[in-house]
Parts: sequence; C-alpha cells; structure tokens
Amino acid sequence: MHPPSPPSGRPAQVSAVVDRYRSDRFGLFDPDRVRGGGADASIPYDELIDADGAVRPHWDGLVDGVARTGEAGLTRTATRLRTMVADEGITYTPTGDRVASPTAPPQPAQLWELDSVPLVVDGGQWAALESAVAQRAVLLDRLLVDIYGERRTLTSGLVAPEMVFGHPGYIRKAAGLGNPGPHALFLHATDIGRTADGSPVVWADHTQAPSGIGYAIADRRLTSRALSRAFGRVGPRAMTTFAGTLRLALFDHAPPGADDPTVVVFSPGSLSETAFDQAYVASQLGFPLVESADLLVVNGVVYMRSLGSLKRVDVILRRVDAAFCDPLDLRTDSRLGVAGLVEAIARGNVTVVNTLGSGVLENPALHTVAERLSRALLDEDLLLRPVETYWAGDDLDRSKIRAELLELVIDNVRTGEQFLGPELSSAQSDTVGDRIDADPWQWVARRPEGFSVAPSMAPAAPGAGMRLRAAPVAIRTFAVSSSSGYSVMPGGLGQVLEQGPAGSTMRAVAAKDVWVTSPEGVGDTTRVAESAQPVSLPTTGFGIDRSATSPRVLADLFWLGRYGERAELTVRLTAVARERYQARDHRPWMPGTGALPLFLSAVATTTATAGRLGPLPPVDSGHTTVGDATLALAALGRLTMSRSTPGSIAHAVDRLVAAARAARDQMSTSTWMVLGTIERALADLAHTVAADAPDDSSVDVDDLAHAHEAMLHGLLALAGLQAESMVHDPGWLFMDAGRRIERALVLADITRTTLVDAHDPEIEQALLEAFLVANESAVIYRRRNRGVVRLRSVLVLAMFDETNPRSMIYQLGRLRDDFVALPDEIRSAAVERTVEDLIAELRRVDPADLVAVDDSDRRADLAELMTTLARGVREVSDVLGRTRFAPPRDIQPLWGGTVDAP
Repeated sequence: MHPPSPPSGRPAQVSAVVDRYRSDRFGLFDPDRVRGGGADASIPYDELIDADGAVRPHWDGLVDGVARTGEAGLTRTATRLRTMVADEGITYTPTGDRVASPTAPPQPAQLWELDSVPLVVDGGQWAALESAVAQRAVLLDRLLVDIYGERRTLTSGLVAPEMVFGHPGYIRKAAGLGNPGPHALFLHATDIGRTADGSPVVWADHTQAPSGIGYAIADRRLTSRALSRAFGRVGPRAMTTFAGTLRLALFDHAPPGADDPTVVVFSPGSLSETAFDQAYVASQLGFPLVESADLLVVNGVVYMRSLGSLKRVDVILRRVDAAFCDPLDLRTDSRLGVAGLVEAIARGNVTVVNTLGSGVLENPALHTVAERLSRALLDEDLLLRPVETYWAGDDLDRSKIRAELLELVIDNVRTGEQFLGPELSSAQSDTVGDRIDADPWQWVARRPEGFSVAPSMAPAAPGAGMRLRAAPVAIRTFAVSSSSGYSVMPGGLGQVLEQGPAGSTMRAVAAKDVWVTSPEGVGDTTRVAESAQPVSLPTTGFGIDRSATSPRVLADLFWLGRYGERAELTVRLTAVARERYQARDHRPWMPGTGALPLFLSAVATTTATAGRLGPLPPVDSGHTTVGDATLALAALGRLTMSRSTPGSIAHAVDRLVAAARAARDQMSTSTWMVLGTIERALADLAHTVAADAPDDSSVDVDDLAHAHEAMLHGLLALAGLQAESMVHDPGWLFMDAGRRIERALVLADITRTTLVDAHDPEIEQALLEAFLVANESAVIYRRRNRGVVRLRSVLVLAMFDETNPRSMIYQLGRLRDDFVALPDEIRSAAVERTVEDLIAELRRVDPADLVAVDDSDRRADLAELMTTLARGVREVSDVLGRTRFAPPRDIQPLWGGTVDAP
C-alpha cells in the first residue's frame, strides 16, 4: 500500500488526479524504499509532491486549474495541444549525421512532442539556479578565452591538453580570433537535473550552436492557450523578455563602426534537425534566416545576396557547427559554409557567435576539473556542480570506470559514441574496456543520477498511449552575454525523459514548458541592465524588405506558389473525375458516362502521371463497364495518395510543405494551421485505406470525396491567406508568378487533352462540363450562357475573358504585372518580352478558328495554340531558374583536403 493522500480541501476530481499520479510514482520504485519526496538517495526528487505526500505550494495554481476536469480532461487537453502543435507546424527532423553528410537521404519531419503538463518551478529556487547558471557561463567564457589565448589553464596543469586538443570542437584556426562583444561565449545552454535531495546538477553544456530557444518560446505560446485557466492562476514569468535581450546582445557584438548593424541567423538548411527552432528564433528576433548560398565573402567582408545586389553583414548568429562554416580554411568537404569566413572574422569585419571553436567547452571531461577552474578563474566556489564524472585519461578515474563500467554512461568524446553500462553484454563490456585502455584520453564516464520526476501526459515511448504518469524530467537553461553579465531565460526547455534502465533516461521523448513562478514583489527581471535605460534600436525605412530577397528565398517562394497551385488544380481535376465516377455508378444509363475514361486519361496526361497509376480504362469503348469503373477508382486513389508519384496530390502537398519549411521565416503561423489541415486530410485517408484495403487495391469513394473536400478547403484558405495577409514584396510577386505559371500550364494541358479531339455530341458535352467544373468556371458560364454548353463559348471564357481569374489571358496579364512590379535590380527584359509575346499571340487568335475540326477529327489550331502557350510559359519559368534563382557554384578545392575536423 502506498502512503495515503493527506487532506487537501480540493475538489474530489482534483484529489483523484493527484492520487493517480502518486500511485503511479509509487509503483516505479520498491515500496519499502519510498518515503515521500526523495528522502532515500536512490529515489528521485518529486517536483510535485513533498516528503509528506502533499502538493508543493507553487504547483497549486496548475493543479487546481488543470486537474479539476479529471484525467479525462487531461487527455482532452493533451489531444488538443497535439493538434495545436500540428497547426503551428512545429517539427523536428531526425537526421542522424545528415548535417555532416549532406548526401544522406532526407527523413521526413516529425511533429514536436509537447507534454500538456508544464513543469512548475518555485521562483525562489529559480533565482538561486539563475545565479548558478550565470556563474557557469562566466566560468566557461573565461576558460574559452584562455584556451584560444594564453592557455594558462593548460600550462599550469589545471586542464589536461588532451581535453582540449583531442576534442573535435577545438578549432586551431580560432586561436587569436577576436570578439568585440563583452564575452567570448555569447550563448550558453545547460542541461540540468536534480539529485534526490533536490539540488540541481549539470548533465551537459551546449556551447557549439545551442538549440532550443525557439522551441521553448513556441511551447509557451501553445501552453498559455491550451491551459489558459491554469496559466492565469500561476502567472509564470514571461520568456519574451529573453528574446529582446538576445536581440540587443547581438547588436552589442557588432564590429566597431557598424552603426546600424545587419544581423543574420546562419542555418544549415531546412533539412537540419532543428530547422523549426532556427526559423522561429529568426522570426522572433526579426533577422533574416540565411544559408550558405545566401552569403559570400569579398575582400574579407561578408555580404548577403539581395535583389541582385550585395548587403554587408555585420553579425552572424551561427547555427552551423564551426568545422563546417568555411570550406576554405576548415572542412573542405563542407557545403554548409561560406568560403573566406574565417578570414573575415580575423580581419574584424564580421562577428560570428557563438565564436568558432566554442564547441570545445562541450567536452564532459571538463566536468572533472570544474571546481578547480572556478577557484582559479573566478576565485569562487562552484554553485552548480556537474554530475559525477570520470575521465579515463586520469589513472584513478580510469580504474574507477573499469571497476564500475556496467553502472555508468560511457562516452567517446572523439567519435560521439555512447554506451549505457547497464545494457552492455559481457562481451561488449570487454570490448569497450579494451578500447578505453587503448585510448584513455578519448573516454568519459558519468554516473546516471540527477533526474527528478514530475507529472506527465507524454507517451512513455514512441507509439505509446497517453496517460498521467510520473516521468523523469530535466531542464535546458539558456544564458546570453550582456554588458552586465549573463542574462538567463526565465524558464527554459523542459524535457521528458525515457524511463528505462539506468542511464537510458538521458533520451528525451517529449518537451515540457517550464513555468517559473514570480515571488511576490518581484517583476520580470532577467538581469538585463539595458531594460532600465532608453534603447535606440537600429531602424530601417519603409519599402522593400531586402532581407527576404536572396535568390534562394525567392526560389523557395516561387515554388511555394507553383506547388500550392499544382496541388489545388490536381485536387480539382481528381475530384471532377471522381464525381464522374460517382455519376456513372449511380446512373450508368445517363448520356455521357462514357466520358469518364477520356477525362481520366486527360487528367493523367495533364499531371504527368500517365503510366504510373496502374491500368486505366480504355478510352475508345464509348461506354464504361463495371471493370472500367473499378480501374478508374483505383487510379484516382493512387493519384491522390501516392507520395512517390510525381504529379500526384500527395507529392504536390509534400513539395508544398517542403517549400514552406524552406521559407519558414517568411510564413505566418496561420500558414501552418492551414497546411496542417491539408496534411491531416491526406494522412487520415491513407490511414483509412491501410485499415480497409491493405493491398492498396481499392479505396472507398466516399472517403476519397471527403479527403478531396478537406484538402480543397485548406488549399483555398492558403491561397486566400497568401493573397490577403502577406506583404506584396518581391518575394510575394515571385510566389504569385509561380501560381500564374502553374495555372497557365495546367489550363493549356487540360485544354489540349480534353478539347482538341472531337467526339460524339454526348461525350463532348460531358467533357465540356467537366472542363468547366475543373476550371472553376461552371457557374459563371451558366449565368452568361443559358442553355447547352458550346465549345466556342467555353473557349472564350477560358482563354480570352480578362475578367475571369481562371482564364489564360488573366494569368498572362498577372504575370506581366508581377514582373513589371519587381525592383529594377531583378527585373528581366527577356522574361517580360516573352510574356508580352504570349499575350499578343493569344489576342491575335479568332475563337472561331479554334473550334474548327479537320479531316482527322482534331482541332489543329487549338492544339497549336495550347502548345505555343505552354512552351512560352515554361520558357519563362526556365529563364527565372537560370537567371534569378540560380545558386552560386560549388567551390571545388584544388588540393586533396581532409574531411577530419580540424
């Protein structure tokens, strides 16, 4: 029996939830050793319940605000929060070594897992932790300066040279590189847990390119909405102040003479593991997100490509690992860096933060000398001790590691390998031991301790269900350099850890928002001295945002427009074919049902999926059999769901989402909500088909119809959002041009495949009606032309009506307007001339000539016109790709460089 609940005076449903948690926590451990909140050193500290079994006071607001709905309410909140994560497009990408190996196949982005129960931290305890984190940042800053400067810590024996020179984070080229800011270490993140008595303990330092700030701020945005009642009761300290501090700190680190500094966030790209985090931080700070293709160095100065010109860059917030930042001076095989960046830093023309070489501070071997370093460099006792750590380069520590190998977490700091002692077999243990003896300086071992437990609704493992449970947790804190010291984010990125054998709790399975309570009378001060003084921020005039106009960004937005339109038009075409299938299924005797094979063939040709959809019904039978209809439905299912088939709806949606992620810092949060509905519609359909027809031989037509409607709603919302909620800057003009190009191409192709060949009147009438519906012109046609649908009238509406936003002349006119509205630096005379020629060609045509049928029952003039228009529009797209979107050529080293980290 576990200890009874103390009287609380809370509603019954609240007490029931607390009892459920207490019971789960009790079940994790030996009942004979559980004595409340962690009195036994082998029992983790409990964040929620104290030693007497009562809820800790700083949790009252959350418990009363959340648990009153019972565990069922907690489940509903968790489900709602997961939907919100999808709507916001918060993802991470499991990449393995993809950043180091760009040729590795990309993996799909996964939804961010956010626990619906925040971690509440007492404000008084946080104040002490904040001071300790700031002290640790100062200590590491002093050590970083010494490592790349006088190296007294090495020559005096405080730090073994192997700890520095043997770590892959050490960059020889960084020696002597200056930093105009108040500190060499700009941004510092620390993974922190608690020991059984509640004392904080450090598991790891992140100084290379710390990630998680964007995730933490995004998590707060969602939990404050999903848990509004509890959020109001607790009133946690705001995180947004830290973003402001970070922004000011970046300006402070600008090189001398940069009165209005240009700051960029340097990303390895949209396929990196934390691409969302990088883009969200850039968006919150208001700085452009750039990749290597956006930057170049000329005469020792870093520039950003913008609108056909170059804009000088003064400060780079680096999210690319240092070794990959410069293929000229560092890793020659890197495609993520900028050639000449090291030289630009050495000349003092640009500041890169974190500074190159700061990753050496991540070596856990430094934990073994942290206390001595604190006394030597700060003349202070260390406030935040690291977890018990052993370095095999020390004889005594190596003996300890060999004796207790099966109880420790063992890391090879050179290769990045990690071994969990409790999970090693006897043979594996011997192998690891032999490797430690062979190269002892490479090996560090840590004792798996220092994780408290807290209530969680996150799955215990991928695929597991949601339930209230006690889960191991940790916090990643963030500290940024400022003129007054280091400013610490009030909160951080909470982590729910995997429950398992000792040591395996180091793997995070979900994130947690961290709510720091405000002590009475204490405001939201985060040690930002600047906040008390008037601040003069750099300003820019109104007009074109040149930060969003690098060739890469323009290309991403252009293809965002094209894939958005392609997805919408493919949905429309597929939906019309499906409706014709349903009409044939319900009323096979009706005239025109034989048009289904013809229209389906036209759709396959237009979408370039012919031959990839399986067998299609024959087009020359004049009627549709039951077998033909079955083939048609199967083809429509594949045209909708096959992600591996270029031209399918699923493929277009995947490319649309990829383009949006590549330009994430240009997108509003509403964009992700809309994209989420489209992706969910596809996922739900695929799930239903997998459950009902595992052999992928058929799909229910009603399920298909529901998916088409949901996707069309989302795609229409996306088009409206882009038209009405995005600034019409050059990026938008290229995005709109992409839409117009795609719509013109599809219109030309579907016209050629459905209307060029003459058919029997009944079939032709059915094809004309399908054409009008697919082109969103049926209603306006009926309003203007009462009676029978006639080809000439259809072509006038679809080709020549300048008031019809679906007509060919309208697309060409919008293309011309978009290109003329571009700034002079990126206008293209060749493109504008081609569009004008196409408009003139179309206006010279007499509609009567287009309907004339020759001896082979073909409308040759119509076919020739569609071919001419499609060829011209494709030429426009190709010219843009060659001239306006072309990335810089890859650098080819003339020597056989090494791929080893410097």
